[in-house]
Amino acid sequence: LLPLVYDKDLIQAYWKKQGSALSQRWTEFLGYAVPFLTKVLTIIVSKGTPELKNQGATLAKEAREIFEQLGPTYIKLGQMMSVRPDVLPKEALNELKILQDSVQPFDTNTAVKVLESELGDKLECFFSEISENPVAAASLAQVYKAKLASTGEYVAVKVQRPAVLETVSKDLYVLRRAAEVYQGLMDRFAPQQR
Repeated sequence: LLPLVYDKDLIQAYWKKQGSALSQRWTEFLGYAVPFLTKVLTIIVSKGTPELKNQGATLAKEAREIFEQLGPTYIKLGQMMSVRPDVLPKEALNELKILQDSVQPFDTNTAVKVLESELGDKLECFFSEISENPVAAASLAQVYKAKLASTGEYVAVKVQRPAVLETVSKDLYVLRRAAEVYQGLMDRFAPQQR
């Protein structure tokens, strides 16, 4: 079973048994990260940090779009970074703030299947009504408004995104390994940098 507590060795062992799932996520991550980082480094090397600052808004938009494409873990990372003016410039903060409240919902039919699987029966057995569309969508889940069949009370029903545990597990592993590679490069080529 997939470990529910993050342990890099257990996670690595689990994904090793799952065939190419981890490799596919690595490939997806690198497919977005390498071109973006190459673009940033090219700007720095060829035109310097002033040009990097000039292109900050465009680069921030690209980064946000990449986070959205990579999914829940990266959206959450972008959300956390969006409140760090000590780390990122204003243009980046403004762009990443979009991730705070405009995450695309997943399909309601999928949400219904997840709910019925978790509850063990058709939704009508539990709810006399439920909203057709989510009232909110976030990086890890979305929420529906429903009325309990048993009491008539209105409730919020939160549904996790499909395969979110597996996706986050792979992403944490990939990010940890990427950070190790990045740190190794910094130690070798720019040891004076913090």
